[in-house]
Amino acid sequence: MKGHSGISSPFFIVKKPVDAIIRDIKKGDSKDIVELFRANYDDTYYKKSFYNPKTWEEMVESKKYYPVVAEIDGKVVGQFLLTVNDKYNGEIGAVVVHPDYKGRGLMNKMFDYLIKKAESLGLSAIYGEAIMFHPFSQKANLKHGMIETALQLGEVASWIAQKDIKFEKRSGTLVGYKIFNRQKRSLYTPKIYRKLILDRYKKASLPISKAAIRPIKKSLRLWENRLLKLSGIIIDGKIKNFENRFNTLFTKAKLRGEMVYADINLHTPEIEEITEFLNKKRFFYSGVLFYRYNGFDYLRLQYENTHNVEERLNVCFSDYCKFLSKFVIRDKKRVARL
Repeated sequence: MKGHSGISSPFFIVKKPVDAIIRDIKKGDSKDIVELFRANYDDTYYKKSFYNPKTWEEMVESKKYYPVVAEIDGKVVGQFLLTVNDKYNGEIGAVVVHPDYKGRGLMNKMFDYLIKKAESLGLSAIYGEAIMFHPFSQKANLKHGMIETALQLGEVASWIAQKDIKFEKRSGTLVGYKIFNRQKRSLYTPKIYRKLILDRYKKASLPISKAAIRPIKKSLRLWENRLLKLSGIIIDGKIKNFENRFNTLFTKAKLRGEMVYADINLHTPEIEEITEFLNKKRFFYSGVLFYRYNGFDYLRLQYENTHNVEERLNVCFSDYCKFLSKFVIRDKKRVARL
């Protein structure tokens, strides 16, 4: 089946738009939302708590989770979630639309509402990770003014499926940002990736100033997502005995994640040598993350800790996605030769 873009997809076909009420979640919506996840994913969605109506009931009063829903004839037929990470940024995702209403403009309407919600909360930016099963979520992100900044190979576990379509390998996500606060910032960029990084700042209309230096507290931190078998190391500056302490965390990260990410604070003066060190550890380019932790921007690198990662069949909608996909694969080959 084909949408109006001419891109084939087994997921939905574009139909006549339908009127719907777009609003915040309220008590009584929970069972309809759970039904939407089952209709889209059966029992494969990785956040199992989303199948529990109590989870959505608790979000009604939450200051961290802000579900937006589409209602038709008194029934919730769509949901789009904003998760507030801190006072600077939030993540959009977990969008589901009832199969009978796919391709009828509900996602775009919820998206518009969600953006206004994020702005009203005073966030500096929101980001979304478009699953690369198909190009439609990527297209929606671009339509709503998001800037593509990173490609994360292996982010999606192979057991996550839609409409009985199964995937043998871990697939990728394309990260997009919508910036609300364009304050000046200083940057340190490694030479090997400088052009790509600065291009994203230019695309996002984010000004760079040498005078806007913001001090960072040096640290190394490990994070993990055991359910999705992901892990990562957050690098804020070059701490004492950096290489030894990184290696210790890297060993732990490889035990816990099939994909391992390294996020380097772009306010780190030693970013050149840290990047060279990580390249030798076979970390290759992923992209830029704006306002990711405590309001700082980060360079994300990635390491494949499994052979079960899809690299060639990830679908791209935009020319930049196609370019970035090729660059990421070339960079992986480059670091393998170091």
